[in-house]
Amino acid sequence: MLKTFLFLIVFNSLAVAQPISAGLKVGVPLTDALNAQPIATASTHRYAIGPYVELRLPFKFSVEVDALYRSYEYRLTPGALTTSVGSWEFPVLAKYKLLPGPIKPYVEGGLVFSRLTGISNPVELNHRANYGIALGAGLEIHALLVRISPEIRYDGFAFRNLDSPGNLLQSNRNQAILLIGIGF
Repeated sequence: MLKTFLFLIVFNSLAVAQPISAGLKVGVPLTDALNAQPIATASTHRYAIGPYVELRLPFKFSVEVDALYRSYEYRLTPGALTTSVGSWEFPVLAKYKLLPGPIKPYVEGGLVFSRLTGISNPVELNHRANYGIALGAGLEIHALLVRISPEIRYDGFAFRNLDSPGNLLQSNRNQAILLIGIGF
């Protein structure tokens, strides 16, 4: 019992020493999530949104985890039903802040995991889950207690989540997004 108590005291001391920030990221995709041939139609809704948590580490390093939601819809042939798809993306990123001060440029890189939701099992569904790499750069701006972080990020996925017969519709494996984080 005493060992458990001492462990909790040491663990809490270390946790307090490592500042944690959290907030919301909103963004605009710079590339379409879907590539469609002229007979098919696709619409990438122009937003991404979700929470993030960042653990600041010594030597200008930090680790960030996001949970970003994006949606899009498509129709393979004229007159066919429109299929709506949700995509949850979970980037796990190592960040390095390049300069000290109230405006800190940073670079980031890591892994991204994704999962399609709201879709049954259409013939074009290739992979419901996916993974890949994420690379980005941005600025962290301190304004009193608020941290504002505009950034640009590239996600390169391993698979095409959607790939229809005859290549009428394919999900884009390479995607870029402009994000703004607002955190505390």
